[in-house]
Amino acid sequence: ETSIKLVEELRKTMTVQDICVHLGILRTSYYRWKKELTQNHSRRQLEKQVGTLCRKHKYRYGYRKITAILKMRMRINHKTVQRIMQKNQWQCRVKMKKRKKNGQPYAVA
Repeated sequence: ETSIKLVEELRKTMTVQDICVHLGILRTSYYRWKKELTQNHSRRQLEKQVGTLCRKHKYRYGYRKITAILKMRMRINHKTVQRIMQKNQWQCRVKMKKRKKNGQPYAVA
């Protein structure tokens, strides 16, 4: 992180290649670190959004419903939402279905 910030500051005066040579790192490593940093930030932001939606709806919605709500705002895959919810144990609370007991008795008299 510190090397990324340093490269960003010195980028105005020098090229990225020269800065990386002086720091002793590869240019591809710099770009890979920079990409991972932005992806982790967006992933954390997405986890916060899923968490707030789960808390808002009192954990009654599953990953499909949460995905449908998020799709109104952004483009997202349902598997991503499912992984986030499973990782943080935000599963929806399942309500048992009630069944009427009518029909033939077990033992015929």
